[in-house]
Amino acid sequence: MSSQQACPIWESPPRASNIDECGQLCDSPRAGGRFVLMQSGAACLHRLSDRQKANLSYWIYRHNLECRKFDEGSSGEKPIVVDQDWVEGHRDRIPTASDRMLTWLRELIRCDDAGEATTADLQQAAGGCRHAQDLNELARHSMQQGWTGNLDPNWPAEGSDFINLAGRIHVDEQLRDLGSGRNGFVAMWFDDYMKKVYDDAIGPAIEDAGYEPVLIDRREFLGDIPDEILAQIRQSRFVVADFTCCKQCTVCETCKKKRRKIGAPGGVYYETGFARGLDIPVIHTVREDCMDDVHFDTSSINHITWENPKDLRAKLHRRIGATLGRGPVEPPTEGRGGVR
Repeated sequence: MSSQQACPIWESPPRASNIDECGQLCDSPRAGGRFVLMQSGAACLHRLSDRQKANLSYWIYRHNLECRKFDEGSSGEKPIVVDQDWVEGHRDRIPTASDRMLTWLRELIRCDDAGEATTADLQQAAGGCRHAQDLNELARHSMQQGWTGNLDPNWPAEGSDFINLAGRIHVDEQLRDLGSGRNGFVAMWFDDYMKKVYDDAIGPAIEDAGYEPVLIDRREFLGDIPDEILAQIRQSRFVVADFTCCKQCTVCETCKKKRRKIGAPGGVYYETGFARGLDIPVIHTVREDCMDDVHFDTSSINHITWENPKDLRAKLHRRIGATLGRGPVEPPTEGRGGVR
């Protein structure tokens, strides 16, 4: 059940032994919203710096924003799983100042559109803030740029910031810039296991290389899914196609109970062929034990074979850099000036 106790990231991390093997569902605005804390993740939350806590909160918020987990009645995508691999992969990933500003402005827009009053805790998570002073710095800079205003003469005060038309136009322009030439489209098997691989490896590797990852089931759009897939591929600099599938789906107990075959090989060949027809580079990846299931027509292509998410993240980052060069998006890092 959902934890009503202290925030495990900012206040009091629970003992790993007190968490069920299936994890503990937490909901902390200061930590970016809902997430599932695993035993291995709880063991990594001790002795974190405020910067590391802010990093974890920012990436949890980003996940929840992109998956529309803040929407009333939201369903579908499960909360992000915070385990040892995720904590170690995100605690030192410092978002750039421009990304922090953009995400904070998106939080103001989200609340304004939903008719909600935003909170300082959620704003700090969205802005990757260590403390209230960081949030005030974001607000001051935004007001100086004419993107936001304030209704309270005793500013700063919680919930008194509002975003104006100039701010909305700025956000639209920034998001549009994350389009053609900056995107890396990801085609893969949509399974809970692979979604975690995306969160821990594929997405971060693309970002580390200076590009923006695009996963179709984390985008909101109207119309048919195939049409949107083709549109996003057309706008991408490259495609990452992972051919991993569930080899045990005909024998494992889970699949027997569901009485269906999941993860059948061949799920991303359509996207791969379409991209190649447009001369868009395609990077093939596959988990080592699934390589024999890759269709013979493409088995001769140089695939990145991987054992675990950590292995995939390192290999994919190197492959993108070596074949496509550094992307135009600044990597998550510290000390680039502006808002700290």
